[in-house]
Amino acid sequence: MMWTRTTIALRRIARSPSLNGKRSRMKEQMSAKQHERNEKKKKKLAALANLMELNDRDRLHEAELAKKRDAEVDVEEKSAAKAEDGDDGFILVGSKRKPRNRRQNAEQEADSQTVPGTSDPEEPVTKKTRNNDAGGDSLPLEIGTLSEDQYNQLSAELRRRKRELENVPALRLREMGQRASLETPQDARTPIFLTDIQNLLMCALIGQKSPCRPDRWCSVEKWLSLSHSVVVILEGLSLYHYLSNETHFEATNRIFSTKLEMMLPTQEEGQKIIDEIAKIPLTNVQARRLIDEHGSLESAVELNKDPTLFVKTIFPIESTKSEADDMHEDDKFPRTKLLLSALQMVDEGYPIPLQGELHTRFRNFKFTKDVYAPVTNRSPMFGVDCEMCHTEAGCNELTRISIVNENYETVYETLVLPNNRITDYLTQYSGITAEIMEQVTKRLNVVQKEVSELLPPDAILVGQSLNSDLNAMKMMHPYVIDTSVCFNTSGVRRRKTKLKDLARTFLQEIIQENIDGHDSIEDSRATLKLVKKKLANSIEFGDQILTQHKQLQELANASSGDTISNNLFAHVAKRDKRTAIVTVGELQPHLKEVIEKAGEAAPKDHSTSVRVHEVSTAKEAIRKVNEVALENALTIANLRVPEQDFLLDSAQRSVAKLDKTIDRLWKSVAHNGLFLVIMGGSTECSKGVAKIAIKRLNGSDQTMES
Repeated sequence: MMWTRTTIALRRIARSPSLNGKRSRMKEQMSAKQHERNEKKKKKLAALANLMELNDRDRLHEAELAKKRDAEVDVEEKSAAKAEDGDDGFILVGSKRKPRNRRQNAEQEADSQTVPGTSDPEEPVTKKTRNNDAGGDSLPLEIGTLSEDQYNQLSAELRRRKRELENVPALRLREMGQRASLETPQDARTPIFLTDIQNLLMCALIGQKSPCRPDRWCSVEKWLSLSHSVVVILEGLSLYHYLSNETHFEATNRIFSTKLEMMLPTQEEGQKIIDEIAKIPLTNVQARRLIDEHGSLESAVELNKDPTLFVKTIFPIESTKSEADDMHEDDKFPRTKLLLSALQMVDEGYPIPLQGELHTRFRNFKFTKDVYAPVTNRSPMFGVDCEMCHTEAGCNELTRISIVNENYETVYETLVLPNNRITDYLTQYSGITAEIMEQVTKRLNVVQKEVSELLPPDAILVGQSLNSDLNAMKMMHPYVIDTSVCFNTSGVRRRKTKLKDLARTFLQEIIQENIDGHDSIEDSRATLKLVKKKLANSIEFGDQILTQHKQLQELANASSGDTISNNLFAHVAKRDKRTAIVTVGELQPHLKEVIEKAGEAAPKDHSTSVRVHEVSTAKEAIRKVNEVALENALTIANLRVPEQDFLLDSAQRSVAKLDKTIDRLWKSVAHNGLFLVIMGGSTECSKGVAKIAIKRLNGSDQTMES
């Protein structure tokens, strides 16, 4: 009964005229505020649309003016070229000043025709309004008169533009990239390698699925938004040439904000730069052939790389050609493919005689040999392991070293007295005690001499995290196989697997169980056994990362049959229009062979072919790049800069020509295009420069430091 009375009372209140009136007034107030908010939103949207329209008109107007200026410059260049006796292949820089554009001339004429007395010289100058040429004499939309359809269309347009802005690719330098920047002082600078540039281009072509990524030195956002890539190789132009004439590269410095020092192969190796660039899968067909041959693109990259390419530049290695390099009878693949590259040695902390910060750090280190012989697939391997103790110098110093040969025989074993007093013997790891060291007198310099006399000039050193051992020995060696790199059970490249676990998993052996500490001879033998077992199987053996990629590729092949429908190739097939190589003169025969093999699989499919354009002069090469750049996913131009162009009496003029050449090639790059200029070193200086830019809609660079 109580519940019924309460309900009736509430119903009477709800039907009350005063309460209903309040409700209606509140609704009216709310609808009025909503309407006001909607009108404000429409006005803001209309104003934003007007600004967008005006900006678009301004960009079009500026582009038209730029085209007119370029046309006038071309006329000047042609007339100057006719007056020139010879054509050295570059654009001649005329001394005549550029004519000012029509807008400036018209303003000057208007000023000159001003009637005296019509204006007050003391009157402040007001901001000029947009003229008809700029397209801004009237607003395209009247603010506040938007219909519902116009409002929806503008909202959709703004969302589209927002997506475009969010999908703009950008390159950011990581720590290793910042170290290589020319803005870093020379004594603290560490160059990047040509391999780093290969990895960047591979990702530009393939995207996130690329097996080789440039993550060690840069990150690129929005890979899929890159429209195309243009690479210009200037052979004969070194870091020294650039830095000596940097102020004269006006257009180049305006285009590029990312300028990095780069380590290059020696000039005696021929056109190694374009050879190495061409090793990346230039088309999806070429990538497919590599996968069919090696099981996965990752394995193909490992087996096709030359780890000694830059080691030859850094270490004192004889340039004599080795005899027939056939494999060892027990090996299933070349043992040189397991060698660490110079790039890997830098990343893993190996002592290496590079200039800059590394040179300062390792200036007191010695080479294991005064001169090295070229490494071959029959070069002998030696297992090395060291034990260290902590000293009052605040670091670990060498106290024991063991070396074994491929037959697991100990060829060198000695204790070493550190130069500083031992504060911690680290017995649980090293096995070294105070009693063991009581009678030891041999110093590190004696050990260095004996090791140098023992090792042959093409010796391959094998060890687990051998960088620690070489740092303790204070020695540098060019040919190294590191079991912590070529073996991996975690599936993460940076996560190392302990030698004890590797021996148990792949050798079925138990090591490092001695309560008195590690045995360096036992560890040396274990590393050699692991490497020899890998060589007897495959490049993927013991490497979970390569094995997973191969298994995934097999699954993709089984599910897709003969069609290219897995993620990697579906993506490449959509993007990969063509690859073009433009070179002055003929390509070397072996490079032509590589390119021909890339197109054999699908000769009728022009969209996946590599086109080679051989021209006679640099000027023709520039014209050809401007002509074909937009048709290709990757365009490579290989130009040779004569060394005599940088003699004192002609350097400034040659730099001006080169600068204008780079500027013209930049104009051939589309919006969101990657532009890369490689100054490829000279016979006198093997250091080069890599300049990288991503073109924005307004023609500026989109690269930055992180």
